[in-house]
Order: sequence, then C-alpha cells, then structure tokens
Amino acid sequence: MTNRSEPISGEPTIEDWLTTAGTNLRAWEPSPLSELLQTERRDEYQALLTHPDYSLKLLKDCLEKARKKPARPYHIQNIEAPGDCWESGTQIDPARVSVKTPDGKSFTLYVYQLVFILTRALVLDEDDQVRHLCNNRACVRPDHLEVGSAQQNRQDEERRKYAGNSPQGRGQTLHAHVPKHLQLRPDPFVPEPLERERPSRNISPKKPKDK
Repeated sequence: MTNRSEPISGEPTIEDWLTTAGTNLRAWEPSPLSELLQTERRDEYQALLTHPDYSLKLLKDCLEKARKKPARPYHIQNIEAPGDCWESGTQIDPARVSVKTPDGKSFTLYVYQLVFILTRALVLDEDDQVRHLCNNRACVRPDHLEVGSAQQNRQDEERRKYAGNSPQGRGQTLHAHVPKHLQLRPDPFVPEPLERERPSRNISPKKPKDK
C-alpha cells in the first residue's frame, strides 16, 4: 500500500496541500484489482491520477478561487473540522469543475470531490461519498473532507440542520423555537457563580399602628 503524506499539524495553507497532493499523486499506482473494479467513473478518476502535472494545476486553480469563511466561535462544526472553511459555490449549489484530461477524457464533478481525490490520490468507488465534516457543502478545504457511505452522508444532512446549516443554505437557527429569555447564553469559557444573586427588594418600613 502506498504511504500518503498529510500536512503537518496546525493551520494548513494552499501550498501545504499542493505539496501533499504532489507527493501522493507521484507515488500513486493502480490497484492490482483495478481492472476487475473498472467502471466509467473509476476510469475518470484514474485518468486524473495518472496525469499529476495537469491535476496539480487544476487543483491549485480550484483552491485559489475558494473564498475563506471564518469559523464560528463555540460552534459544533469546530469539533471535527476546526478552522476556516474554504467555500466554492453555495450550500445548496456547490461549485462544479469541468475536466478534460490529457488522454481525452471529459467529465464534470463537484470541486470538493476533485479536491478530495487529488489531495489523497484515491480512486473512489461508485458508492463512495465525499462527506463534509464541517457540515458546509460549499467547503473544499481538504481536511474538512472525508470519504464515507451514502448512509453516513444522509446522517451528515441531519447534522447540518443541527449545526445551523440547512440544506437551503439559509443557516437554520438553533434557537428558533426557544423562548426569548433562554436564547442568550454566557460565554462558555467564562466561569459563572453556582448561585445567582437574587435582586434585592425595596421593602418600605412598616408604619406604626395608631393607638
């Protein structure tokens, strides 16, 4: 099995990922079972991996066009996919890219699929789905992407709703049905006293009774 490199820990840059992709693409070799597993889609992905110079240029263009969206502080999506998202397209309509490899194969795929395939140098099967750990379908940042099954992808759709990213990309609010007085919460990193101070009541002194 080919050893694939990953960027060093920390906040990776586009150059980091291009270096990683270059290492992985040039080390890639077809699987001994590639002929048995051959499909039209696998042939298209394999055509990308067999032309690393073309693919790296395409990858660089896609990553440089992506918009950086700052991560939301104290948000659930920062647990599995910390850091800014790199967006291409929108939540409801992720960007696509048209590919024409040097050996004449022409096809279209989502930018996030292209980015995942090239940075990992993997030929995906028909049933493989590229998942978004950040719950943002527009994101193409490589370390926010993971491969999974159709069932996992459906579960991700539910997670997107919970994370405040609806399928329509309108940012479903978590407190939409929460009473107003419960919507505001303190900073989770600021300690709070165990008991809240009760507001003092102004009690007027009792008047003496008339005798």
